[in-house]
Amino acid sequence: MIEISLKRNRKPYEAEYAGATFRLVESGEALLRSWLSRPVQPRYRDLWGTAVASRAEAFVYNGNSLILHPVSVSGKSAEEVVEAFIRVGALACGGLTLRQLSARCFWGHSKLLDTREELLKCIFRDVVIAPRPVLVHSRLAAARGDILFIENQDSYVQALAGIPEEVVLLDLVYVAGFRGSAARIRTRSGASLHYHGAVKPSCRKPFEDWWFGERHENYRLWFWGDLDYAGMAILKALRQRFGDVRAWPAGYDAQLVLLEAGGGHHPELADKTEQCDPGKTGCAYADEILLPALRRQGRFVDQEAT
Repeated sequence: MIEISLKRNRKPYEAEYAGATFRLVESGEALLRSWLSRPVQPRYRDLWGTAVASRAEAFVYNGNSLILHPVSVSGKSAEEVVEAFIRVGALACGGLTLRQLSARCFWGHSKLLDTREELLKCIFRDVVIAPRPVLVHSRLAAARGDILFIENQDSYVQALAGIPEEVVLLDLVYVAGFRGSAARIRTRSGASLHYHGAVKPSCRKPFEDWWFGERHENYRLWFWGDLDYAGMAILKALRQRFGDVRAWPAGYDAQLVLLEAGGGHHPELADKTEQCDPGKTGCAYADEILLPALRRQGRFVDQEAT
């Protein structure tokens, strides 16, 4: 049942079993389990398949898609998780968001369904999931100027205080990384605009009409974020959503000086080794100045460094 291999070349006075290795012989597993009262447990995947099959009538095509994608929740049986999915099916026609459905059906776990929207559409016929609006924070200048998209929160808050001074006459929009380039951000159901300070309706309306594509404005659009490949990728994505967005020289020039002087950090020091070079962004300043400098130096400069 158990094979013991003693250590070769033991040192003088070393115990006989010092360094010994043990190996459980497969044929002895049943006897050992009997001694320890540890019966063989069925695989969760098998339990899952049985649980889904027992409630097959609740799902499209007898739940075949669900069988292929087992979902486990700590402390819950396969049957309980399947019943939770059935509750989702009952609620998924009322216009709730994925987070709401998940929290209400899966014992408060609001994020369990985040990556499973397509699965829900495969196992239920009539699924209506409300989009989760992107929260857009902005500051509209008293004198309407250009619009500056800012990647990081600390830099946005600093800009609200007028630092650097070039932001004073600009409308400011905090894009929160890639969130500001989401496909739904220019739809009224997909974005919720919030304003810093008191903003007159006469200022809000033209801005919102432009934001949601209901009004044409000749705004000059700028982006300022980290001087790294992800920042350039956000710029590229913003151009797809808003048109001629350009890298903001007043912000990036200082980061470029720091980079060329040997400052910044190597990608591995900030968990950025998986960032991919976006190639071309479509912005001349970014494509001809910023990206070549990043490739040449092999380092990045965060927005907050300047």
